[in-house]
Amino acid sequence: MARVKINPPKNFVYYHQLVVRVTDLNYGNHLANENLLAYAQEVRVNWLAKNKRSELDFWGTSLIQGDAAIVYKSEGFLGNRITIGLSVEDLGNSSFDLVCEMYNETTKSPLALVKTGMVCFDYDARKVNPVPQEFQDLVSS
Repeated sequence: MARVKINPPKNFVYYHQLVVRVTDLNYGNHLANENLLAYAQEVRVNWLAKNKRSELDFWGTSLIQGDAAIVYKSEGFLGNRITIGLSVEDLGNSSFDLVCEMYNETTKSPLALVKTGMVCFDYDARKVNPVPQEFQDLVSS
């Protein structure tokens, strides 16, 4: 079976830290897989807010998640401190990837790589929009 591969980012536009909560654990008493996507969304929402934007107010359009991939590197446990670096990759006409590199500060080990494919989307017209020039300028500077 082919494995998912995500290249570690080289440049980061934002960093975020969080602590693994008891509600983030699964029956194995470690960080549940679905929470890595929740962490990626939290980082994305906080980064957008830092830029005075949101998923519904993205320089004149909105964002919708088109796909996601996770590569697990190690386990996370209750109370672990996680640093997440966010990178913008593969900027296209109407989409781009956000790659989160998650590092477990407590265990000093990589935790995961999470890639979410974001699409510029008009929810009223139900159609794809071009990536706004203002965003392109922001991430290319």
